[in-house]
Amino acid sequence: MPVSAGKVYPADQPMVFNAQNPNAPPIYPCGVCHKEVHDNDQAILCESGCNFWFHRGCTGLTEAAFQMLTAEVYAEWVCDKCLQSKNIPLVKFKP
Repeated sequence: MPVSAGKVYPADQPMVFNAQNPNAPPIYPCGVCHKEVHDNDQAILCESGCNFWFHRGCTGLTEAAFQMLTAEVYAEWVCDKCLQSKNIPLVKFKP
């Protein structure tokens, strides 16, 4: 899925609010390209790390890998940056 051209948001903010419209929903920039992740995009959350959303295409995940990860309720995906820089186990058991 190609990511459409659009506004690029700050690289250090997983969630951006619209100061002109405080009632507007927050914007979630992709952790790689920093463009907005939309509800209808194939996207995945770095749930155990930085809490950034990522477009599937920006992560390098194949369609099949993305489908398996999102179908498994106990799976938590972690971005490459968090996997390298944080002490996150490759396997984690939920209580």
